[in-house]
Amino acid sequence: MHRIIALVGPTAGGKSAIAVELAQLLNAEIVSCDSMQVYRHMPVLTQAPTAGQRSQVPHHLIDCMEPTELFSVGRYRRMADAAMEQILARDKRVLLVGGTGLYLRAIGQGLCEAPAADPRIREELWNEVKDTSSAALHHRLQGVDLVAAARIHPNDARRIVRALEVYALTGKPLSAWWQQTSCGCAQPMTIVGIQRDRIALNARIRRRLLEMVYEQAVIHEARLLLRLPLSSTVRQVHGLADLERYLTGTATLKETLAIWEQRVRQYARRQLIWFRRTPGLQWVNVPENENPWETASRIIELIRMLPTMPVVGGAEPSDALR
Repeated sequence: MHRIIALVGPTAGGKSAIAVELAQLLNAEIVSCDSMQVYRHMPVLTQAPTAGQRSQVPHHLIDCMEPTELFSVGRYRRMADAAMEQILARDKRVLLVGGTGLYLRAIGQGLCEAPAADPRIREELWNEVKDTSSAALHHRLQGVDLVAAARIHPNDARRIVRALEVYALTGKPLSAWWQQTSCGCAQPMTIVGIQRDRIALNARIRRRLLEMVYEQAVIHEARLLLRLPLSSTVRQVHGLADLERYLTGTATLKETLAIWEQRVRQYARRQLIWFRRTPGLQWVNVPENENPWETASRIIELIRMLPTMPVVGGAEPSDALR
């Protein structure tokens, strides 16, 4: 059995609860593979593992960055490498858990050697996104890098901005930088994806949002966050922009929940599309009435049946977004 296992899937799929059970069966420690759970002061918005879950199994790369700080896949890769090395040195397994496919790809396949971010250029591009749309910048990207444009969705503002930033800095298309790639994980990796019936997943998304608003005080959390000079990375967390409109009186709570729910559903679909393109990923269907420990037991049996050969994900090198 591989010493590095990844558990991935769409948001609201129940990964955190299943991961705690799975980690205990594997004698593993959990390394988050989530682009937002690295931040402090936003556990409800990011739906980070609870204190109870974290007391059962050591978790890494959660609550370790201030929301005023920028974060990137390049920085994540460096931090994850260090955490994984320490876990393996303790003779334990690593369980990567999350839904950020780009981060998983960075670990499994490596990073391209594109230049570090330029705050001035990036801010200018983000202002353009706000003034026009990500689709408008995607059209511009088509004019300088058809390969990257074909692989980046017109709504994926973050990656569009990065591609245009790299071109502005170097005069060289990002797709050309993809050819210069650092190595991926030296250890073989098994990747397991959990998926649920679409109707059941949508119901879980709606239920989660209602709990966040009416039971977990997400509005109070957002109000406190919005008092800070938040980084552009944090600004992308799902729900924050919608809650900001509610808090400024430009939308009702009903309208906010409806728009927020639609965005999360769309995000879950994009996650599934991403992971379905991941070579070697093994899917596990999770019935709605199945307990997390039952799902974890089934995953263990699946892993034991798999050949111990290298399994990594990704179609092209990950841009470091540094």
